[in-house]
Amino acid sequence: MVKYGLMSLGKTLGLGLAIVLTILLGSFVWQVSVYYRSIRSGEPNPIQRERIRFSIDRALADRAVRESQNRAPVLDDARAPYIGADRPVVTIIEFLDYGCPFCQASFEPVRELVTERNEEVRLVIRDFPVDVLHPGATRAATAARCAADQGRFWPYHDKLFLLKQSEFTDVELNRLARETGLDEGDFRVCLDDGDALARVNADLEAGLKAGVEGTPTFFFNGVKVEGALDRETLLLMVNEFAARAKK
Repeated sequence: MVKYGLMSLGKTLGLGLAIVLTILLGSFVWQVSVYYRSIRSGEPNPIQRERIRFSIDRALADRAVRESQNRAPVLDDARAPYIGADRPVVTIIEFLDYGCPFCQASFEPVRELVTERNEEVRLVIRDFPVDVLHPGATRAATAARCAADQGRFWPYHDKLFLLKQSEFTDVELNRLARETGLDEGDFRVCLDDGDALARVNADLEAGLKAGVEGTPTFFFNGVKVEGALDRETLLLMVNEFAARAKK
């Protein structure tokens, strides 16, 4: 009887283990398929969204969620760097992460279009760095804000997209400051004094309020569009919103 009981218990445990392994394998395959579809589409996926939510300071995230229930999203900010029209027909607000490959893919098409249509289009940059996915992204965003304080945001911004994510170190950020013509002493002080970082965190909070879940996220005259955009899509979007604004 004891032998029979042990054999029965062994079979039960074996069956249970097989079920657990099957569930784990199924979960792994599902996650891989989700990531694959996300990479092909350039849009954030549910797994990434959850990692983003838990990677951002919980007090900041909780406050943003509470306030968003009673306040409209804060999209524009007079302190945010912008390029293009002073009186735009179409305002593009981009929440970006300097370590995000999809942001890098959109970088040149967006800038080219805004340069060509600079009498009617404005591009506003807001930060949404997610260090859990792109280590050093917050430091890079802070460095760009420090460059903005010296009136050199756009050259610095452009150079950041030429760096590899692994190069978001103080040594490299200082090198870019030197190449961009910044006062390196002031730049280093700015990196650590907390004010520029506070502005980056304010952008994170604004992004959460506006429903940003991944990067890049664009707002065309307040309408959210997620994922990397190529030149053709950007042109269609700008033309559509310009036509609406002129009616």
